[in-house]
Amino acid sequence: MEIFVCPNCGSRRIYQGTMGNGVLTGYTTKDVCRDCGYQGMPIIFKNINDYNNFLKEKLSAKKFNEYKQEEKKEKTIKIKRPPGITILVLIIIFLAIISVILYYDLLWVKLTNLLWIYYISIFVLSAIILPYGFLKARAWSWTIGAILFALCIPIGLVFLYYITRPNVKNYFGKKDIK
Repeated sequence: MEIFVCPNCGSRRIYQGTMGNGVLTGYTTKDVCRDCGYQGMPIIFKNINDYNNFLKEKLSAKKFNEYKQEEKKEKTIKIKRPPGITILVLIIIFLAIISVILYYDLLWVKLTNLLWIYYISIFVLSAIILPYGFLKARAWSWTIGAILFALCIPIGLVFLYYITRPNVKNYFGKKDIK
């Protein structure tokens, strides 16, 4: 197991840089530390003991213990679901059911089996999989929801606006880089 570490602050939150960090993705392989903003190559450790020794040398004993306690707190804190997510899930399920009923009532004669497979798959995605991801705070559901809401111009833009609010993005683990 390799551990990637920022050489500046010792953080393990180092990721490939994006345009938001001032890094042209695809043209360079700069990594960026999410804690201190360091851009460059990380230090790679083979095991956790080497990483802990590095931190002990980098930080004083008191700061090392504080850092470990903060790391434990970060793992145990669970972000409370915003109430709007529950309402949004109920609206999504309601709209999916209404759309299937309308498709069935209005188009039942004209639809072929292939189109029914398409409509049922869209129903499963929008009425089961997406709400499940929203309720469980899965990052992939935020991405899929944002794409679907952007495609549904009139009402979808309201939903898209809501899921891009900082507290909702934080709930899904999509933190803004500062």
